[in-house]
Amino acid sequence: MITPNGLTQIREALTPAQTIFVVLSQKLSLDKVAAGLSLYLSLKKTKKEVSIFCSRSMIVEFSSLVGVDQVKQKIKGRNLVISFDYVEDSIEKVSYSIENNKFNLVIQPKESFLPLATEKINYSYSGSRTDLIFVVGARSLSDLGEVYFQNKKTFKESKTVNFNISPTNEPFANVDLVDPQASSYSEMMTLVLSRLNLPIDGDIAANLLSGIQKATAGFSLAKAGPSAFEAAAFCLKAGAKTSKKTVPLEPMPPKISAEKKPDPSPDWLEPKIYKGNTLV
Repeated sequence: MITPNGLTQIREALTPAQTIFVVLSQKLSLDKVAAGLSLYLSLKKTKKEVSIFCSRSMIVEFSSLVGVDQVKQKIKGRNLVISFDYVEDSIEKVSYSIENNKFNLVIQPKESFLPLATEKINYSYSGSRTDLIFVVGARSLSDLGEVYFQNKKTFKESKTVNFNISPTNEPFANVDLVDPQASSYSEMMTLVLSRLNLPIDGDIAANLLSGIQKATAGFSLAKAGPSAFEAAAFCLKAGAKTSKKTVPLEPMPPKISAEKKPDPSPDWLEPKIYKGNTLV
């Protein structure tokens, strides 16, 4: 259940944060992606530096959601790392110089060793940093897949907020916001964004409405209670457009024409005189 205390904790973590990650569970559904993208798009409107990640790539089913092309599979670090095979005691000195707006890293080998071969140099990034991580749809950190396993230090050093509707959620974040009564993640996110007074435009509302409709099978499932309809109404008021599907009319069956009967003889309507038979 979304409590006032939980919302207060999120607000207190969000206010000072400038760099924010939204991370989706790798156990994906359209509902989870819709909720995560809505949070991402809303936070972007607050002029904060926001990125969204998922270990799995997005599939065609999610292509109608606004912002789905912004989901990245890897968290890119801030520090450039230059790597190469090292032979012990082979380097004389490492220095740098700046010339003509160029930064030059100078690696000087000892006299008895060959210069470093350029084709053996590898480049990568490390030291990703963020102020706040929002997790959507994960019952534990392992549900995040490689995004978590390759950035454990980042998760450990950052404040985390977990959004979940599963009653089997394992508490792992600084703030665990769990609402098993919600029909969908999108319903839950609609309530969170509205109560935190975060921006919701037509695109965000459309994502949320799509997530609610998908999770409840068009509001036909038993879990689609009053709060699901209230969330949907809120999205429509915020500018969500509903898709109007036209049902093609079936062609009318061809009219079966009756077999044409021959015209009656000219004397058909005239009175008839019965002529008896004289034979006995």
